[in-house]
Amino acid sequence: MTTITISTGSLKGCFDNGIHAFKGIPYAEPVSGPARWLPPVPRKPWQGVRDAQHYGEICLQFGSKALREPVPTARRRYFDAIGSFASCTEGDDSLLLNVWSPTLDANARLPVMLYIHGGGLNSGAANTLYDGTSFARKGVVCVAIQYRLGPLGFLHGAGLFGNDLCADNRGFLDQLCALQWVQQNIAQFGGDPACVTVFGESAGAFSVYQLSASPLARGLFKRGIAMGGMPYTCAPANEHHALAVDALGDVGVKPGDEQALIALDHAALKRLQKAISKRAFGKDAAARYGLLGRERVAYMGAATGTAFLPQAPMPGYGQGTPNDIDLMLGTCADDGRLFSLTLPFARSLSVKLWLKLLQGLMPNADVAALQTRYRQQMRGASTGRINEQINNDVFFRMPTIAAAEAHAAGHAGRTYLYQVDYQSAIKSLGAIHGIEVALLFTHNSSARTLIADDTATAALSEMMLQAWTSFAKTGRPVAAGMDPWPAFETSIRATMVFDRKPRLEPDWGGALRQCWSQ
Repeated sequence: MTTITISTGSLKGCFDNGIHAFKGIPYAEPVSGPARWLPPVPRKPWQGVRDAQHYGEICLQFGSKALREPVPTARRRYFDAIGSFASCTEGDDSLLLNVWSPTLDANARLPVMLYIHGGGLNSGAANTLYDGTSFARKGVVCVAIQYRLGPLGFLHGAGLFGNDLCADNRGFLDQLCALQWVQQNIAQFGGDPACVTVFGESAGAFSVYQLSASPLARGLFKRGIAMGGMPYTCAPANEHHALAVDALGDVGVKPGDEQALIALDHAALKRLQKAISKRAFGKDAAARYGLLGRERVAYMGAATGTAFLPQAPMPGYGQGTPNDIDLMLGTCADDGRLFSLTLPFARSLSVKLWLKLLQGLMPNADVAALQTRYRQQMRGASTGRINEQINNDVFFRMPTIAAAEAHAAGHAGRTYLYQVDYQSAIKSLGAIHGIEVALLFTHNSSARTLIADDTATAALSEMMLQAWTSFAKTGRPVAAGMDPWPAFETSIRATMVFDRKPRLEPDWGGALRQCWSQ
């Protein structure tokens, strides 16, 4: 047991094998009643000593349940590996965070790494899947946070109701509130508030991109690591507001009816989530919601033209970004294989349906010509495999490369690009979305079932942990046994490829990248 006092009160945590762990620390007030729809309020002080030895409640979940097969197929094993939050208790007192540190010396000034979980902005939690012990053992203070999900976090309706109800970007404001908590309290855990790195996977990477471009985050962090996400998950606030009016109307809530909004229970909120998705992917979405309706994937993202995000991240990167951060970013070779598993159909049909849904991200592309060019580069591959690769590239890889190009233009020598090629131990999953989580969070994580238990995998995990924590400490990713990793710039396109035998590539997958330039 270990005890500490922070700005809001005392905490009782755990001490095990040299690492201090404090779990379920509240950084904001509970989000019940009207507060569900309001910006977060920093946590008020409590009396006595709060037990921080166990994880707390998780935010209300809005993700679809994974298809359950009677036998342990690859699909089931994948979602079991990344869905360990499914048995946790959902509740309103869930704006919580967890901290792991090798010391409680307030003068230690260790770098801080704050992790934002994935889950499509509608599911997920900061639980045992993201135990930060492995990072703390590398000499950093690791923080994992929770934030409101689904319509409670990302249905934007500023001005539709009084008293700031349904304010824009509430989920991102939660993340800012957690970052502000870090500034006030992390020194007590041995951390340096002037050396904070925000990192996240999938929706967590979406969040890194938005936070890096938000003037409200200026001074709250120094570096960012975006893992398997895309920067395009945002659209103008007025388009979000139009979607909110329609979706709320589908569950019987009209603009100005504050009581009806507040009265929505969890079942009604889940119906609202389905209404949002149905509207965003509807045939008339582009006509009704502009860019949001054309791209579709931004329907649960950020609202631009707001105090939180005046403009989308990409234009801001070329101008240096308001926060002037160092950025490390990358994808997994088979991130898009996720799309093959999320629909209850055969994988080939799921891929085909997703390709149609994602065409809003490539409105000027000749899809048939693109498929032909991919077929020329992927000799012998099936049509389904080619479509899967296009889905992967349009949603994950090409936006990530575009972000690297834009960021490098405004931050010469401070942008690093990587690719994970390591193949899952579960047959047919490949280098699937989220496998880097298994390689990085090596302590008590259910995601570890995705990877092999062998010497090469252990060495790769160690190398990646060294590179990630080195970047957090110095702004340069360095690891023993790893080739020197130069900063990304468009003439060389240096890409560190993490595989059983990691290597530096001058332009990883350049042939497929050039298919898009054509």
